[in-house]
Amino acid sequence: MSLPSSLSRRALFGRIATMIAAVAPFGAGRRAAAQQKVSKREAKYQDHPKGEQRCEICVNFLPPDQCRFVVGPISETGWCQFFAARENAH
Repeated sequence: MSLPSSLSRRALFGRIATMIAAVAPFGAGRRAAAQQKVSKREAKYQDHPKGEQRCEICVNFLPPDQCRFVVGPISETGWCQFFAARENAH
């Protein structure tokens, strides 16, 4: 492979390193988000509501059966310590 006369190998490798450094945080962000999930036990998860608090009206609920913070499937009528009601939830 021949390089343009205006671009040295050192400059080429510098550009590649810069591109890799710019892209790296995006992959790390996904891994960090996945690592933030905790077990049901750590979240004090239960399959039934706590009063009127239930997963289906929580801001962390991801239909049909996932949570931003708890590993594994959860029940719409479940509850955990990370409960935070959506605005206008009832």
